[in-house]
Amino acid sequence: MKKAARYLFICFFTVFSLNCVPVLVGGLIYKSTKTKQEKQIFLTQFNQNNVEREKAGLAPLDLCIAKYGFDKGWAMEDKSCKEKIAAYERGEIDECGLLKKK
Repeated sequence: MKKAARYLFICFFTVFSLNCVPVLVGGLIYKSTKTKQEKQIFLTQFNQNNVEREKAGLAPLDLCIAKYGFDKGWAMEDKSCKEKIAAYERGEIDECGLLKKK
């Protein structure tokens, strides 16, 4: 009886790992695989948006926070962004990188 249970466990585990692991790995890779062209388009639109905000008298958006919203993996590659992103996730700063009023 124990051998049968062990055999069933091994069979189910094997089937599960063969079917689910590739999907999980693929999802993780896809999450942070924006193409260079997509990133360039994002940066162009980001800069245009900030110019318009400044013309309207608004504070410019922070690049690190904007990159975080676009692709977290890409934002985390930038060492200077890690602290800002952590503060943003804690709710200490806003989208412009400014301290929130309490």
